[in-house]
Amino acid sequence: MRRRTYLHLAGALSVTGLSGCLTTDDGGSGDSGTPSPGSSETESPTETESPTETTETDDPAATIEAYFEAVSAGDADALRETVHDESPFVPTIDAGEVTFPDSPPAFDPDTAETVESDPTPAEIREFEAAGFIFDDGELDDAFADSSGVLVEAVSEPTNLSMGETWVLLRESGEWRVFWVGTRPDVPDDPSEVFDSEIVDTEHDVVAEVDWEYDQDTGGAVSNVEWAQVVMTDTPGIEAEAIRIESTIENWETEVSGGDDEPGGWAGTWANVALHEDGDQIVVTAISNETETVVHRVHYEPATESETGTPTRTE
Repeated sequence: MRRRTYLHLAGALSVTGLSGCLTTDDGGSGDSGTPSPGSSETESPTETESPTETTETDDPAATIEAYFEAVSAGDADALRETVHDESPFVPTIDAGEVTFPDSPPAFDPDTAETVESDPTPAEIREFEAAGFIFDDGELDDAFADSSGVLVEAVSEPTNLSMGETWVLLRESGEWRVFWVGTRPDVPDDPSEVFDSEIVDTEHDVVAEVDWEYDQDTGGAVSNVEWAQVVMTDTPGIEAEAIRIESTIENWETEVSGGDDEPGGWAGTWANVALHEDGDQIVVTAISNETETVVHRVHYEPATESETGTPTRTE
């Protein structure tokens, strides 16, 4: 089986057991990058040179622009030079696992806006899915000796940056990209934005939702709840793929049998992360580019109940 997991986060994730499929789609790879050497004495500004000529020092947007220029050029070495040494991007770049797009991604530096100076590790932990990327010690260490900024920028995602808020830290006096993600936008009462439930009573797609499932993340994530969505063994509809998502925690997984196996998602399962304050699971059937919501149920911890939970019939 094939599965694609979209976490709306940047960096590599190693949480096992996300989907009950047999194989995963592999991303492409680019050239391995290496850290740039330190500046030589001859590169330092002379008495006749203006320090403001190094725009990266004073303008975080210039670093983001350099990042996109490196991506557009497919240049892993140049990309590595824009990234902070403590960034979770580094292992991916150094391992040559960056997938460069066929067409240049768009970035407009005029839209970049610094929305906060000196963010704290606690603020970064609140970003969507940050708990899957960082443990407390890693963030504390990275921010210990570095000042930072948060920059909102209109840009296209790359396989290293999926979000609109850029976290930049200073390194050797220059801004470097540390992470790119999405700041939380969770209502005080998530149930206020829930859509009406749709329950797959015929079990055409969903056999059951196991609300008691406990995902083992090795202690990396403590502020989310988990559920496991089990697909039926005997589909009642035709669909090439099934997407399972949580709309508040923004966890998304897609399962399919690939082009050669329509309905190959049958009998699979997917684990989905739920926001601890409430969430909704949405299951969508995809057929011939048409998407149909077949199951939508709510997780409401405030009432200590989860509604619309189907039971599996044998």
